[in-house]
Amino acid sequence: MGFRSHKRAIQIASAVMMGVFGIAMLITGILFLKNNIFEASKGNREVIATINGTKIYRDDFERETYSLKNQLNEINQQKIQQLAQAGVNTENIKNIPDDIIDQYVLQLLVNKEILLSSAKNLGIKVSNSTVDKEFKAYQKQSKLGKDEFSQYLRSVGYNVTSFKKMIKDQKTVDKMREKLFADDKITDEEVRKAYERNKYTQAFENQEFDDVKDQIKENMKQDKDIMILNSFIAKAKQKAKIEFKDEKFKKMYANITAAVAQNGEYKYTNADVNEQIVNAVSQTQEGYSPKMANDLKSMLKTNLNKFIQIANKAKAAGIKADADLVGVDQLRDYSQKYYNYLIDTYKPDNAALQAKFDSRRDSYNTQNSIGGYVIGEEYQAGENDFAMAKKQAEEIMKTTNKDNFAEKAREFSKDSGSAKNGGSLGETADLSKLVPEFANAVKNGKAGDIVGPIKTQFGYHIIYIQSKDPKNENVAKVSHILITPTISEASKQKVIKKIQDLKAEIQSKKVTWSNVEKQDKYNFSVKERFKKLVKTDAIPGIGMNKELMDQIFALQINGFLEKNDTTGYYLIAKTSEIPFTQATFENSKERVRLELAHEYADKQLGITQ
Repeated sequence: MGFRSHKRAIQIASAVMMGVFGIAMLITGILFLKNNIFEASKGNREVIATINGTKIYRDDFERETYSLKNQLNEINQQKIQQLAQAGVNTENIKNIPDDIIDQYVLQLLVNKEILLSSAKNLGIKVSNSTVDKEFKAYQKQSKLGKDEFSQYLRSVGYNVTSFKKMIKDQKTVDKMREKLFADDKITDEEVRKAYERNKYTQAFENQEFDDVKDQIKENMKQDKDIMILNSFIAKAKQKAKIEFKDEKFKKMYANITAAVAQNGEYKYTNADVNEQIVNAVSQTQEGYSPKMANDLKSMLKTNLNKFIQIANKAKAAGIKADADLVGVDQLRDYSQKYYNYLIDTYKPDNAALQAKFDSRRDSYNTQNSIGGYVIGEEYQAGENDFAMAKKQAEEIMKTTNKDNFAEKAREFSKDSGSAKNGGSLGETADLSKLVPEFANAVKNGKAGDIVGPIKTQFGYHIIYIQSKDPKNENVAKVSHILITPTISEASKQKVIKKIQDLKAEIQSKKVTWSNVEKQDKYNFSVKERFKKLVKTDAIPGIGMNKELMDQIFALQINGFLEKNDTTGYYLIAKTSEIPFTQATFENSKERVRLELAHEYADKQLGITQ
């Protein structure tokens, strides 16, 4: 539906979610979920476990599992709808069993307390003033009043005190991570080597080192940080005093830590399987199945044996893993370093190089390409355009009633998703996922009312409140008619003038392209720089357009082209050009060597393409 907005939900959720599924969880080591419905009981709370003396309560566990189940089930429902619309069979999209979610949440809660306990031992503290400042920032970001914000917190299982504790825990974990990663330095030389090894791969194709060095460094650091954090938690758990007050949770944790694949000192546990399952269901089109779980266990067993074989080869080559890493993360480090070693040291003879070159000679040619910029602004409705839309909506509302609402929606509504259904948003609409102006109009209205016109960023809405859920203010059955503003010629001319003014500044050399690219004051909906753009590529910010691409290539260096279409107005500049050059064996040798080296390394490590 065109006018759905998650902005407000994200603003609130950012305050109550400390991590996300999978890899992100490994980075933070902790997951706080937002949709908690169980209020913490007053007085005595049941303790299910202690980690170094810190208590984990049953109500915390229950609200986290309840929330995660809801989120994963909602993800599956979205998959089912999308796949069904595409004509794909959805019978195999099943929810993750409760026992796996229970285990997953318990392992996260334990990891959280391990990190917080370690932070305490290291003297890491967060002041109350920092917490209060962050709390006020969250409240301000939510755009809710003090009482309304407190009410929202209660609706998701928190009060002010527990929410501040969550903030304090989050800040403590952040500081803990900073300390752990303080010595994790990626040198410029390491970044350069990573680029040189991979510069002809698809990831960096047609990109210069300066364009991707920051991305490479960030990716390398993130990978290393994950391994450091995993290893730290694993070592801290060995020293931690973990006690369970409930036999059910004691057995659950024993199952979580049980090995599903082991080779000497190295092992994968059910915790790894659980994480892989949650990742697969939350990030792919798959649903849960027992086969998925069994396949993941088999994969982990295969991978473990492969990792150990690679580690032995790495040791034989004189490679050492980082001293801080343990377990499978140590094996990953060996594997990564050994792969790089194979790339760097592989030296095929001239005959192999020549054969590879001859097999795909044309691919080594330097293609005719250009560099430049695309600056553009999409056409947007102005105040007068909205005023005209409001007037139209008011006229429609004068003759609209419950009996003819569906007919009017089919005739006038510009929300293509609902208009064909008489404006209906379904049997139930989740108001928390709609833009605030729309949601508030429904909440403030009564069942049976037709309200509006209500202005949102999309236009004006006439809303028919068919029914409301007395138990949940965010659930209602509603239909609407959306009247969108027509973009006037005057509004378009403002955009055109903005682009042409920039062109004049550049031509007069008052402004450089570097200024436009880097300075925020040059704010355009499309602001793209391109390098080595060939004729078969899409034009950045515009898309495939052969005729326009031919015109850009025909420009002189530093020439301009203006493009006016139904979506907006664009200024395109050509700032450089590389002519076509026929490849020779001699000038292609290093590229050919790298391609053969990657093929060799993949084969040695058992990587299939």
